[in-house]
Amino acid sequence: MHKVFLGLVPFSALMVLSTIFIAHIDLLQRRKRTINGSESFVSFPSSDQRTHRTSAIVTHTTKADGGGDCEIAKIEDAGAPGSVSDGSETQLEHTSLLQGKRLYFALAGLDALLFIAALDLTIIATVYVEIANSFNALSRAEWTVTSYMLASTAIQPLYGKFSDILGRTEAVVVAVLLFVVGSVLCALSHSMDALIASRAVQGLGGGGIMSLIFVIVADVLSERERGKYIGVFTCTWGLASAVAPILGGFIVQRADWRVIFWINLPFCAIALLLVLFVMRLPRPSGSIKEKALKIDVLGTILFLAGCVPLLLGLSWGGREYSWTSPLVLGCVLAGALALAVFFLFEWWVPREPIVPSRLLTIRNVALSAVGHFFYGAAGYGPIVFVPQWALMVRGASSISAGIHLLPFSVGSVITSVLGGYIMTRTGRYRRLIIAGAVLLGIGNGLLILLDRSSSTLLHTGVLFLCGLGAGACIQPIMMAAQAAVSGHDMAAATSLCAFLRSLGGIICVAILSSVMHSVIRTGLTRLVLARPTFVFTIARVAENQSAIYAEGVPEELRARIIAIYTKAMRTAFYALLPFSGLLVLSTLGLKHVDLQRQRKQTIR
Repeated sequence: MHKVFLGLVPFSALMVLSTIFIAHIDLLQRRKRTINGSESFVSFPSSDQRTHRTSAIVTHTTKADGGGDCEIAKIEDAGAPGSVSDGSETQLEHTSLLQGKRLYFALAGLDALLFIAALDLTIIATVYVEIANSFNALSRAEWTVTSYMLASTAIQPLYGKFSDILGRTEAVVVAVLLFVVGSVLCALSHSMDALIASRAVQGLGGGGIMSLIFVIVADVLSERERGKYIGVFTCTWGLASAVAPILGGFIVQRADWRVIFWINLPFCAIALLLVLFVMRLPRPSGSIKEKALKIDVLGTILFLAGCVPLLLGLSWGGREYSWTSPLVLGCVLAGALALAVFFLFEWWVPREPIVPSRLLTIRNVALSAVGHFFYGAAGYGPIVFVPQWALMVRGASSISAGIHLLPFSVGSVITSVLGGYIMTRTGRYRRLIIAGAVLLGIGNGLLILLDRSSSTLLHTGVLFLCGLGAGACIQPIMMAAQAAVSGHDMAAATSLCAFLRSLGGIICVAILSSVMHSVIRTGLTRLVLARPTFVFTIARVAENQSAIYAEGVPEELRARIIAIYTKAMRTAFYALLPFSGLLVLSTLGLKHVDLQRQRKQTIR
């Protein structure tokens, strides 16, 4: 077990040092701009974008600590489409919320949380079959991943609004503690039911971590500064995705799979200490009683009552039950009805709604939300189904199948870091979003070329292209929503987009899995009729795809089975194309809004 921890040390050190280095370089650049007086105070739209009235009030003050002048601007927006969300005054602060070493270590703590959340999710997606085999419960293996995804998706929009009311630090602490408790329960699980339930608890924390990281980055950095740091975070995600298959295979082969969950604890402890003692963000005003009264309890109940059955129905459909079964139809319809009631309730009743209805009337927010849904589908599809193609068609092991995603990770890291640099230097993001969506669509379209005889160069090139597109989109499409809202609505808009991205991924996986399994069932049924003497071999393959390459399977039968699975995967990749096309269409209507060099006041 100690070898596992030692193996993580260089990756962890690289992650933290890269974050601190970028923060240090950025601080030097900001000091240079301040000395030279070259940094503009307020960035106004260009002449072709002035479709509304904007007035600015500039206040010149002196910081009490003698650290120099600090300029604060208030912009009153008369209601431009795709601009500030509620027409209220938006306060822009010239300086970052955190400075110097405090900024370095706060970002390093957030980066550590992102790393361990991404590592945990990716490792489980790689070795869940081995974990299920230890409980002799292979038929329910996918639920170790599904339960986490359902819980994390359902909880994401709630964290944004709760952090607005109760405070960012408190929300992060709750998310980390839930993740830690879930990790401990997973490591101590002695049955498949206990493990699935524990993964759901872990998902409640993981969903909050993933959502709050980008909310807090928006708190402490201006829109122009944000790009380079989110690029580092995306690089961290790519690093975790690359390390996870290798680390997962090592743990499963050399140690107990429970180590996968124990390694979360030291990372979470270090990150939690940094959050508590370094990242001292302003707390929302009001007493505990006043904050509690602001919480939209009924809206929360309605949202969960709609989201949970809807996600369960989408997960069951086409896999454990048919789409026309009463259970699936009942869950989907009841969930959709409850969510409709939730949105009507949010429109009229609460003072602090979870999803403010005014956000959806802003052009860029609405299009970014739709874009996140289709991005989740188009981006998550290759991540889930390419390893399955490697397992079923190429005969890869369950460990090495995850390594086939390495080109995707490399491509996404390159364009994410490059995109962050471009946004920081130019303040522009619309072309990045469109270019990324087109590249991802082309890459997903080329996935249909993959078969048993595909060369390493072909599948590496296709996945690298997919990764380039996914990385180019991931932060600019979020920035489009954040730049269009006031600081007060930043957390709600960020959480909404994160939720829709996860929802898109779940719906895409449900549809593609249903299509794939339908083709497999049809093909294997016909094969049984044509080769009845091999009925038991075919039945074993249907239960466990690794049996395709077991000894004793005739080569002619193996070739026909592989042809069935190749057709099934190709059909699933065809089903991915509409999501990719709709992603491109949803990005074309985005309107450019200048990224500010000043930080919006997001906590009040």
